[in-house]
Amino acid sequence: MIGDSIRLNSEKHVIKNLDKEVSLSSPSENCECSNKVREKIDSWLLSVDSFDVIHINCGLHDGRYDPARDAPVSSRQQYAENLEIIFSRLARLGARVIWATSTPIDEKMHNEVKVSRRYLKDIVAYNTASVELARNYGFEIHDLYAKVLAEGLKDILLPDGIHFNEAGNARIGVWISEVIHEAAHV
Repeated sequence: MIGDSIRLNSEKHVIKNLDKEVSLSSPSENCECSNKVREKIDSWLLSVDSFDVIHINCGLHDGRYDPARDAPVSSRQQYAENLEIIFSRLARLGARVIWATSTPIDEKMHNEVKVSRRYLKDIVAYNTASVELARNYGFEIHDLYAKVLAEGLKDILLPDGIHFNEAGNARIGVWISEVIHEAAHV
């Protein structure tokens, strides 16, 4: 698994829900944005002896506007270019790749309590671009955005408007473990 803090926070639940014959490897760090994934993906992949399935996401940090900046960490064009390089690398590995969309946010909550800003319209636009590109590579799409939205944010979102409470992390962990389990047994 490669991904941002949503991956990090749900990972213990993924592990708990996977069959014992499926082992999980992932970077110990928050993989954050596509710039970081592009830079570090080779070292993260080389740290694992072998893999059959790769579950990956990034985007929440790409669309983040840091203090005193009028542009996101990665423009949509830069995000797409980074994903093109990342996806090209993954496509050559022979593993089954599952691209997970970024989860929805409550931008009002987030922008009131955080110094950074994020906007839901950007998350949607980055997800749309990433899904189109992932499909071009034949990757499976794990639409975490839609799953979380269907679940409803009210009872699972933390006051920062972006991260999830334990119940939310558990649900996301179950969803991720289900797609990994299915992919590993095909």
